[in-house]
This record gives sequence, structure tokens and C-alpha cells, in this order.
Amino acid sequence: MPTPDEKETDDPNSRKLPPVSREPGGTSGGWIPTTGVSTKLKVFVIGLTFITIMAFGIFIAMFIKKAFVKGTDKTTWGPQLVTIAEELKDKGLKPQAIEHYQRYLDTQKVDMETRSRISFDIATLYVELGKCDDAVVWFLHSKTAQPEEHRVQKSETQIQQCRSRSKTSQQ
Repeated sequence: MPTPDEKETDDPNSRKLPPVSREPGGTSGGWIPTTGVSTKLKVFVIGLTFITIMAFGIFIAMFIKKAFVKGTDKTTWGPQLVTIAEELKDKGLKPQAIEHYQRYLDTQKVDMETRSRISFDIATLYVELGKCDDAVVWFLHSKTAQPEEHRVQKSETQIQQCRSRSKTSQQ
């Protein structure tokens, strides 16, 4: 006849933990139990462990880079290009001003209002140089960036004046 302690350990509904066993394949102690654990759970735990180790490695790498590697503070040359272009325009160097404005638009992320304003400035410079076809292209850039802006009506007038001047200069 089993003793009361043996009866409780054999009972699968018992709340009492099984005895500690240090043998491989045992159900408790220092060994990882594998009997009765589903394959899906094993795969999930192994995958989660792998992801955790990878995240920790990335964290350590970023920490080391931030703490020990001297970063170069790169300042962009964007706003300075507009300043240079405006000074060139004021000095009468229109082709060089156009070049700097274009370089600014090509290399910077610019909001639509700024893009419209700078495109209009480029178009105006082309009108002053008598290059009406180039001016039309840049007026369209300005109009597309901000169609409701008041510059649109002004650009139409400037294009007509440019074309009328170029027709009289050709005759």
C-alpha cells in the first residue's frame, strides 16, 4: 500500500511539485524539461531568445558607436547657397546666381513655399537675361509648387513682356 506522500506524487492532479532529480532527462532540477513541451512552444522560445540576443547586440554596437566613436558634425551647405545666390544676383552676376539657386533646389529638401519662391526668382533672372523659354520652365515650377500664389499672375505678365522684347530685338 502506497504511503500518502507517494500517492500525491503519482497523482497528475496534485498541486505538489515532483521531487528534485539531477539526472539528464529528469523532470526538475538543473535540466531543461523537454517532455510534455510542444514543438511550437520550443520554436517560439528559441526564436524569442535569438531575437533578444540580436537586439542586445545591436544596442551594444550603437552604444559603443555613440560613446566612443567621434561623430563628425556635418553641417549642410544648403542655406548658404541661397545667401550666395542672392548676393550674386545683387551684384549683377545672374547666371552664377541661377546656378547656385538650382544647386540649392537639387541638394536640399525644400518645402513648397520656398521652392515656389526660389523658382520664381530663377525665372525672373532668366527674364532679365532675355531667356524667355528657360523663364517659362521656372515659372511653371513656381506655379506647380504653389498654384494659388500671387506670383502666378505676375509670371504671366513677365513672360509676355519677355517675349515681346525678344521679338522686337530679333527684328
